[in-house]
Amino acid sequence: MASLETPLKLDFLTVDVFTTERFRGNPLAVVLVPADQRPLVTQEIKQRVAREFNLSETVFLHVPEDQSSAIREIDIFTIESELPFAGHPTIGSAYLVLNHLGLKHVHTLLTKAGPIAIHPEGAEGVVRAQIPHAVKVHQNTVGDVLEKHSQDAGIQSLLNGGLSADPVLRAAELAAPVVSIVKGMAFVLVKLPGLEHLAKVADVNRLHFEKLPPGVLQDEGEWSGGFVARYYYVLTEDTVTDGEGKQAWRMRTRMVELGFEDPATGSAACTLASYLSLSGRAEKGARFEITQGVEMGRKSDIVVEAKASGTQVQEIFLGGTAVVVMNGSIVV
Repeated sequence: MASLETPLKLDFLTVDVFTTERFRGNPLAVVLVPADQRPLVTQEIKQRVAREFNLSETVFLHVPEDQSSAIREIDIFTIESELPFAGHPTIGSAYLVLNHLGLKHVHTLLTKAGPIAIHPEGAEGVVRAQIPHAVKVHQNTVGDVLEKHSQDAGIQSLLNGGLSADPVLRAAELAAPVVSIVKGMAFVLVKLPGLEHLAKVADVNRLHFEKLPPGVLQDEGEWSGGFVARYYYVLTEDTVTDGEGKQAWRMRTRMVELGFEDPATGSAACTLASYLSLSGRAEKGARFEITQGVEMGRKSDIVVEAKASGTQVQEIFLGGTAVVVMNGSIVV
């Protein structure tokens, strides 16, 4: 790290994402990294800074020497590790670049998962991002793993210790599909029968999926490992919106996995939309209007549009807006 005699000082902003109201939505810290300081901002420093902010994610937005560049590179960190992609950091960064910083010529965010095309859409600072994806529905559920490894005390203890005590939630967790949105990021998509069951999600224990041996929950090989979490959802409305059969699905969601509740999880929303699109009802495209964070007082409005054909998801767009809350500098 930089010495005390030559401190490294970086500007930052925070935004609340998937909302137009401050102190709602999902907070995000965005640290600006000038090109001449980039070699000094190591992985260790990024991780320490992310822990200091103690938000679900912190973004490091690299400022290029050539300000006319239409590409901005971002690195995304949780308090524990770097992520290849995440939804609310993408929308929050896109909002800052296009609206707050006024860089209308920028059309791409470059993440570890690949390039993301971004553009403004409509009023109130809404931005839309075309999400890179490599959607994979894994063969095993948590219930399958428990059955196949019934004699493995370690796996039994790990999974049973994190599953819900409520019988309805537990049954849904055991049967939920495991789906990757990109390599290195997967979600256990837990469908619940009603909002009264969603209200009980706050009581779930953390399930340390990262402690499972490779290839046990996710398929072996390049799809194994990385970030895994449960994403709970209740379908509240499913209606045909036009004469061509295009559907608009409305749902409420929650994610309580890493020792805290996440107000909005764009990557999980994209994963869920991708999975539902593969049902065969999204060949003409489908719109998913997802509300998260209600129970914790940070209502977030997420929009995902997806199109699928057969067993392939063809395209995914994530939409939302944000509002700037704070700005300042951090010394490391």
